[in-house]
Amino acid sequence: MRRSLLTYCAAVALLPLFLAAAEKELPPQEFLRELRAPLTQEAWGEFTGRLVHVRKGKPKLEGNLWVRLNFTPQAMLAELKLNERNTYILEQQFNRADRRITVDLPDKEAKPGLFDFGVTPADLSFAFIYWDFVEELPRSSSRWRDCRVMKLVSPDKKETAHVWFDAEYKFPMQAEWYRQGETKPWRTLLLQGAKKFDNGIWFVKEMRLDGDGWKTQVKFDFVSKNAIGTGPQK
Repeated sequence: MRRSLLTYCAAVALLPLFLAAAEKELPPQEFLRELRAPLTQEAWGEFTGRLVHVRKGKPKLEGNLWVRLNFTPQAMLAELKLNERNTYILEQQFNRADRRITVDLPDKEAKPGLFDFGVTPADLSFAFIYWDFVEELPRSSSRWRDCRVMKLVSPDKKETAHVWFDAEYKFPMQAEWYRQGETKPWRTLLLQGAKKFDNGIWFVKEMRLDGDGWKTQVKFDFVSKNAIGTGPQK
């Protein structure tokens, strides 16, 4: 009886802590607003890696990838170079209500191009996390991390994404893309080995993309330490 009474007292004592924790959870749109918040100062980073793409009935594709990310309080600019032959530029505007995303493709894309690997510039720069919020889905886990799952819709309304965000660190862990009217994802993404640098830029060691009959692995095996820096204060 004494043990039961002590257990009850302990539970009652902890109840306010659980209630306080529940009260602190941000509403979904505020949660997204925080993780989407642009850096308050300029920052940039450079990464290099390898892509391996396997598709049923097709020869394996391999490639070298170089990525440079530039952040200002107003915009993010990503420059992606594949096999030293194809360059892709993606710009994400932060100071516009529609958070416009523009992508510049090579004038004459040499094969294999980025899309032949099943990869888009938006995948490598995480531009999809800025899609419009639709609703929050039931909580789930990804690689043993507690995640909040958000349903987002593309600017052209042709596609939706279910994105798993680490509930504590507010970083995307995985994503599923759905074409309008379909209930099965046509592409999935899994991120591994995330690390955040002092200047606010995230580095991901490995990305895996899967689709119908194909899969792609992107491994970033080198980070130029001199390129992880912070620009002048504005």
